[in-house]
Amino acid sequence: MGLQDNAGLSEGTERVTTGDLLAAVDDTAVTARTLEFWRHQGLLPKAQRTGQHGKRPEWTYPAEARDQLGALLQLRTKTKDPDLARVGLFFEGFPIETRLVRASIVAVLETALASMVKEVDKHRSPGAAGDEANWEALEQIARVLAGKRGANAPPRYGRQRREDRERAMALAIGLVLGDEGSTARLEQDAPHVERMIGLDRGRRPRGGLPPWLDGPAGEGLEAFSHYGSLPALIETMRTATDDELTASRTLARIMLDGITAFTRIADSVARSDNASGFGAIAMFRGEPMAAVWLLAFVIAAGRSSTLNEGLRAAVDSLSQHVLPVDARARELAALDQGELQNRLPELERFPFVEQVRIKRLIAQHRSEAIQQPTVPITPAG
Repeated sequence: MGLQDNAGLSEGTERVTTGDLLAAVDDTAVTARTLEFWRHQGLLPKAQRTGQHGKRPEWTYPAEARDQLGALLQLRTKTKDPDLARVGLFFEGFPIETRLVRASIVAVLETALASMVKEVDKHRSPGAAGDEANWEALEQIARVLAGKRGANAPPRYGRQRREDRERAMALAIGLVLGDEGSTARLEQDAPHVERMIGLDRGRRPRGGLPPWLDGPAGEGLEAFSHYGSLPALIETMRTATDDELTASRTLARIMLDGITAFTRIADSVARSDNASGFGAIAMFRGEPMAAVWLLAFVIAAGRSSTLNEGLRAAVDSLSQHVLPVDARARELAALDQGELQNRLPELERFPFVEQVRIKRLIAQHRSEAIQQPTVPITPAG
């Protein structure tokens, strides 16, 4: 059954029963059998025999299982794929076995690659082969995607000519696939990709924010094609060690949390959407697929002396300068209106412009909290 005995447990260790977990879940579809199924998938901690009720043994979980169950239910609002859920739980800091996480990341990436290759093959002319045939297929796919509107359409981060958007999408898909022919089009079409994902906003001042992005647009995308394409990430994860995977979680979470915070702060300062140019990255916060890609990319970047230096510098800057400011605003935003009003005078020690910016950031946090979906689990006690 995969259950463990109580060896190694201390008497003071808090434990919860299956009944406790079910009582905390506000969802009748979750049963004891459901929890057992998730446990065998490696999505919940294993139960351990910790006592006896008459002739019946008592099996319990660590108290943290409540939080893990809540996180799992939240993830299941986005995906029912156990591999994605497993990686998402690991990314959020829950104790998932690294061997399972590594296998899940490889499985997710291989499935994504196979699906994309199949789509390209479907659009390739019969009997055609080579780089030109691949590019023509990519252009056909991009033409369909660029014309989509509505909830299922790719997000738009600014105005762009339809022709330029198609070329940007074709190049982006080609780079994700590791298509060698696409790299030859970097110099010509990389600026269109920057425009499509909103990154070009980092090249010009906005609302008092200085530009932070310079150099040819193709440089960053060329590095991505080498380290961040699906084939490259799959190869990275096949050889990733447990230590690399564990270390990548910390760095990847700081990166995603930090970029999200930086985006929020920049938007509040500039009073403009996507002022930083990182909106396309920040929007993936909480998405399981983002965890898969980031963990693999951080490991790949860590193996490159050049990229590792830049990665460490970015993580240090985000953790020291960006995250503390955002955390302070988040703390104030979590207060009720009365408490918040009592604390606002603390901001008077800042210049007036800074006070206004912090208040905007607080308001933004409050707005996001209202829009945040809830998970069907109730607090203990």
